[in-house]
Parts: sequence; C-alpha cells; structure tokens
Amino acid sequence: MSSSVTRFGQFEFDHARGRLSVAGRPVELDRACVAILSVLLSEDGKDVDKDRLLEAGWPGRVVHENSLAKAIGRLRRALGEDARALETAHGHGYRLVADLRTADSLEPDALPRVGRVPRLAFILSALGLAALAAVGLGERSGETQSTQELRLIKGEPADAVGRVLWVDDHPVNNAEERRFLERRKIAVYQVTTSKDALALLAMYEYGAVISDINRNDKPLAGLKLAREMRRRNDGTPFFVYTVVPSAAQRTLVAEAGGQGAIVTPDELYAAILPLFGGTRRAE
Repeated sequence: MSSSVTRFGQFEFDHARGRLSVAGRPVELDRACVAILSVLLSEDGKDVDKDRLLEAGWPGRVVHENSLAKAIGRLRRALGEDARALETAHGHGYRLVADLRTADSLEPDALPRVGRVPRLAFILSALGLAALAAVGLGERSGETQSTQELRLIKGEPADAVGRVLWVDDHPVNNAEERRFLERRKIAVYQVTTSKDALALLAMYEYGAVISDINRNDKPLAGLKLAREMRRRNDGTPFFVYTVVPSAAQRTLVAEAGGQGAIVTPDELYAAILPLFGGTRRAE
C-alpha cells in the first residue's frame, strides 16, 4: 500500500513504525507479530501461505508452524472486536479480510488520536520473559495483556537467540545447566508447575521445553505435561531431564509426544543447542 498507515474498524496500524492502536489505544506487538501483520495487510485480503509468514516472522530461522499459530492467536487477541477479519485459509495459511483504508484517503479529523507508543526498537530490545518471579504477573488484576507481557519479558537480553522453558519443582538443581545455556544467549525461564508452563506456552514462543518427570506428590507429571501440550497441538520440542534412565522411560516419553529422555548435562546440550543453531564449544 502507498500509505504507511492502514485502518479498518477500530484498528490502525503504522507500517513504518510497527505501531498498532485499537480504539485509539496503543497495543504492543512483538517483532514476529508486527512482521506477519505487515505482510497480511500488504496482500489486501488475499491468502498468504504459511511459509511466507514464517519467513517474515522469523527470518533465517527454522521454526515449527505452532509458532505461527501462536502469533496469529496473539494478533487476534490484539485486534479485539476486529479479530474475525483475520481468517484461516485452511490447508494454506491466513488472510486479513476487511475494508482497508489508508490514512491519505481519510479526513484528518477522522483519524483517532493515539498516545505515544514506545518505538519498535525499544519493544524489540525488551523481548523476553522476566525470570521465575514474573510467572505470576499475569494473574494480577487490573493489568491488560500487553502490560503483562511487557512486565513479563523485560528481563531477556536483547541479543537472545531464543527461549527455553524449564519445568522443575526444584529449579536450583539445574542452576549450572541454566548458566551454560544463558552464556550461549539462550534465555531460560523456570517454572515449578505444569499449570504455569501451559499458561506461558499459550502466550509465548519457546524453542524447547525441559521438564522433570516426577514432581513432589505428582508422579509422571512431566509425561502428563507433554501429553497435554500435544493435545493442544503445541509442537514445541519436549525433553525430560532425569537422573534415573531406562528404556521403558524413554518409550513412555516418546509415546507422550516428547523428543527424548536426557540424563547428563552433555546429552542435554547436544539436544538443545542445535535447536538454536549452535553447538557446544569449549569453555
């Protein structure tokens, strides 16, 4: 489109700045959502295939289609009442069907007044999740989803290459492994329950999930988490990190939809690093 600002319904998107407002209020979007929305708008109602949207959202990276589905879900939540315009082209991709108008076709008074929004570069530098203490932020009353996200993600380094979600009721046991991954710019977020893990997986993108297999009085909690993820069509790679290996255990993990049962730190690094384009190097 010739104009850098597009409107439909209560929605206004500034392509040049990557800024979205709905009903005159700014809505924060992560980088992937901004790129995907720009592509959908540029096609003006035409179907856009998944491969193109994946490349736009995660250029140069190999990511699961599940990441695209989650980004589309975040966009629909951001669009509010106009979310129905973002349609699924079954077996192909997505399309944005609406009466799109550009800013230069509107009278000046027709444009809503939008408050200041942080520059996209600032938002991008903040991408990530705040560590364990931030997990409960989303439950605080009176916070919008965008506020929750900005508070939750501000602790991640701007140069992080990806995220790991680690589920263990004794996170201190994995401190050295976490530091190893973080030195390689992989952000590690630790939660102690499957409930918290599933809540975060529904909102944010992770390159892998690492889980214990038993949790306090909940035997096989890790396997149940893997099964629930797959039931929700969440294809994030899933690994059990355990101290008691067995062939039967590995079979159970595979049957639950997991990628493997890991015993030693070296096995863990060999499984996780390639997911982020890295290999283990000498310290």
